[in-house]
Amino acid sequence: MDAILNHLKALQPLLVLAMAYIKVVPAYLQATWQTAQYFYEPKLAAIGGGIVLLCLLLRIFIGGIGGKVIRLAVYCGLFYVISHNQEFRLLFPEASVGYTIAAIAVLGLWLPVTLLGGLVRMLRGGGRSSVAMAAGGGGAAAAAGGQPYNVVRREDESKKIQVIMMTDIVGYSAKMEKDEAATFALLKEHNTIMRRNITTHRGKEIKTIGDAFMVVFQSPLEALRCGISMQKDLRAFNKPRPVNDHLKVRIGIHEGEVIVTEKDVFGEGVNIAARMESITDPGGISISAAVYEHVKGKVEAGFQSIGIPKMKNIANPPEVYRVHVT
Repeated sequence: MDAILNHLKALQPLLVLAMAYIKVVPAYLQATWQTAQYFYEPKLAAIGGGIVLLCLLLRIFIGGIGGKVIRLAVYCGLFYVISHNQEFRLLFPEASVGYTIAAIAVLGLWLPVTLLGGLVRMLRGGGRSSVAMAAGGGGAAAAAGGQPYNVVRREDESKKIQVIMMTDIVGYSAKMEKDEAATFALLKEHNTIMRRNITTHRGKEIKTIGDAFMVVFQSPLEALRCGISMQKDLRAFNKPRPVNDHLKVRIGIHEGEVIVTEKDVFGEGVNIAARMESITDPGGISISAAVYEHVKGKVEAGFQSIGIPKMKNIANPPEVYRVHVT
């Protein structure tokens, strides 16, 4: 439910635009009909259909800044061709009217293509990377029982050894169900604390879904120091507040091989970090043996091995250490 609510909030700007679009439908339909008369020949109609298909394919398959630039160029080119067409200018001799009608026609193409293409992109796993996390059930804890990072492999992928941190607020869904407004305000405080520490310790935020953070670091020591600082800041935040308003966060940190793309990091290393987070005590930190070897004796914290816990769909799970923050 949290994942659905977050996706609806993300779509809010498009919904607002869609409502405005609906309000001008009568005028738009009339202008569209007049403009469509330009495509009275089969050849030109085929060209128009090809342009629509091209725009849709660009929306589905090309993301990122490059994709936006390409699509913008296509729409600007379409606007230029329509507004400077001889028959179109005869139909709308006044320049300001002609440009307005051409802009409405391009907007009329852009909105449905954006909505439909975005939906198809999401369904095929090529939309926001947080959708992949949502498939796990709304957070890193759900990742302990499934494969939430099932992202389609692409040509721009590369394998790297990186340090992955997964975080999750304990009882977030229950808090949200009980008092959505108060919990959302609490979430904003949580995000501020987490992002401040991520920046301070040179981490890179990969994605969030609801209350869960996924962060990568180049150094295991920086990752653990970041986690310790997060927990200390959260304790300071909780101290003057009622127990019901406390923020309790679980943190899992693992160093392992991951698959890196332009916008995402996934693979077994991520799944191990997620499973470690899910078995961590509220307000605690768990690290893998690989991280422990780099940080022992270098931080003011105690470590306790809990052995090698079973991790679903992980053939060789690592030894896990609890971190006792002083």
